[in-house]
Amino acid sequence: MHNERHSERLSDEELELFVQYLHRFANHDVDISVRMEAGDPEHPVYVLFGRDYPPVGDPSDYPRPFADRRPSTSTADINDGG
Repeated sequence: MHNERHSERLSDEELELFVQYLHRFANHDVDISVRMEAGDPEHPVYVLFGRDYPPVGDPSDYPRPFADRRPSTSTADINDGG
Protein backbone atom coordinates (compact mmCIF):
# COMPACT_ATOMS: atom_id res chain seq x y z
CA MET A 1 0.00 0.00 0.00
CA HIS A 2 1.49 3.32 -1.06
CA ASN A 3 0.56 6.60 0.57
CA GLU A 4 2.15 9.96 -0.20
CA ARG A 5 1.60 11.03 3.43
CA HIS A 6 3.93 8.50 5.10
CA SER A 7 6.19 11.33 6.22
CA GLU A 8 3.33 13.07 8.09
CA ARG A 9 2.05 12.43 11.61
CA LEU A 10 -1.52 11.24 12.01
CA SER A 11 -4.08 13.90 12.81
CA ASP A 12 -6.11 13.43 16.00
CA GLU A 13 -9.02 12.15 13.89
CA GLU A 14 -6.77 9.71 12.01
CA LEU A 15 -5.28 8.45 15.27
CA GLU A 16 -8.75 7.77 16.68
CA LEU A 17 -9.71 5.91 13.49
CA PHE A 18 -6.47 3.91 13.69
CA VAL A 19 -7.27 2.87 17.26
CA GLN A 20 -10.82 1.90 16.25
CA TYR A 21 -9.45 -0.20 13.39
CA LEU A 22 -6.83 -1.69 15.70
CA HIS A 23 -9.56 -2.84 18.13
CA ARG A 24 -11.52 -4.38 15.24
CA PHE A 25 -8.36 -6.06 13.93
CA ALA A 26 -7.58 -7.47 17.39
CA ASN A 27 -11.13 -8.74 17.84
CA HIS A 28 -11.50 -10.37 14.43
CA ASP A 29 -8.08 -11.13 12.94
CA VAL A 30 -5.79 -12.03 15.85
CA ASP A 31 -6.29 -15.67 16.71
CA ILE A 32 -3.22 -16.30 18.88
CA SER A 33 -0.61 -13.88 17.54
CA VAL A 34 0.33 -11.78 14.52
CA ARG A 35 3.82 -10.44 13.87
CA MET A 36 4.62 -7.76 11.31
CA GLU A 37 7.12 -5.14 10.24
CA ALA A 38 5.87 -1.61 9.57
CA GLY A 39 7.15 1.88 8.91
CA ASP A 40 10.26 2.99 7.08
CA PRO A 41 12.08 -0.06 5.66
CA GLU A 42 15.41 1.45 6.73
CA HIS A 43 14.15 1.98 10.31
CA PRO A 44 11.35 -0.56 10.74
CA VAL A 45 9.06 -1.04 13.68
CA TYR A 46 8.41 -4.64 14.67
CA VAL A 47 4.90 -5.25 15.98
CA LEU A 48 3.53 -8.26 17.81
CA PHE A 49 -0.16 -8.65 18.54
CA GLY A 50 -0.80 -11.54 20.87
CA ARG A 51 -3.32 -13.06 23.21
CA ASP A 52 -0.68 -14.29 25.66
CA TYR A 53 -1.72 -14.00 29.25
CA PRO A 54 -0.33 -12.78 31.48
CA PRO A 55 1.37 -10.13 29.37
CA VAL A 56 5.11 -9.59 29.56
CA GLY A 57 5.68 -7.11 32.40
CA ASP A 58 2.99 -5.50 34.47
CA PRO A 59 -0.52 -5.21 32.95
CA SER A 60 -0.52 -1.52 33.91
CA ASP A 61 2.28 -1.06 31.33
CA TYR A 62 -0.40 -1.53 28.64
CA PRO A 63 -2.80 1.42 28.84
CA ARG A 64 -5.86 1.52 26.59
CA PRO A 65 -5.65 4.39 24.10
CA PHE A 66 -8.07 7.24 24.79
CA ALA A 67 -9.35 5.58 27.99
CA ASP A 68 -9.17 8.99 29.65
CA ARG A 69 -11.59 10.37 27.03
CA ARG A 70 -14.35 7.80 27.49
CA PRO A 71 -17.63 9.34 28.62
CA SER A 72 -18.30 8.86 32.28
CA THR A 73 -21.08 6.45 33.14
CA SER A 74 -21.33 7.85 36.64
CA THR A 75 -24.24 10.11 37.51
CA ALA A 76 -22.59 11.30 40.70
CA ASP A 77 -21.74 14.97 40.96
CA ILE A 78 -18.02 15.68 41.38
CA ASN A 79 -18.94 18.25 44.05
CA ASP A 80 -20.65 15.66 46.28
CA GLY A 81 -17.55 13.46 46.49
CA GLY A 82 -18.75 11.03 43.81
